[in-house]
Amino acid sequence: MGTWGFNSFENDNASDWIWGLKPAKKSLLGKIKDPFAYPMSAINQLLRSDLYLESSECDEAIAAAECLAAANGYPPATPPEEIPAWIESLKGNRPELSMLERAAQAVTKTRDDEQSESRELWSESNDDASPDPEWLAAIDDLLDRLAKPPA
Repeated sequence: MGTWGFNSFENDNASDWIWGLKPAKKSLLGKIKDPFAYPMSAINQLLRSDLYLESSECDEAIAAAECLAAANGYPPATPPEEIPAWIESLKGNRPELSMLERAAQAVTKTRDDEQSESRELWSESNDDASPDPEWLAAIDDLLDRLAKPPA
């Protein structure tokens, strides 16, 4: 049975993606290995695409952006359990401003690009062919949280 809702983790793609978010690990020298590599991979993949943006790519990039917003101190209202565990493992490390900016670019591309399957799907649910207002509100909330200074 599929999951379908307007919040960032209310779809199967994001639910599957979040399983790959593992706690940060330390290198042999005691430094935390790049804890942002997994979320940034999904964001960068979407930003590199000049083709039609599949809903899976969009959903994963949105989930990854949620992780970065949460690591910056602004989690979603009801985060999946993997996010608090991941944040705890960061030991206070925060995403760089450039990461938050790239996350915002990916979310904006998902929301605005006419080649976005997510935008298309959320437009099909609305009579006037514009994206569903609840989905847009959830996306705009994420963009607002990505733009805030570290908490």
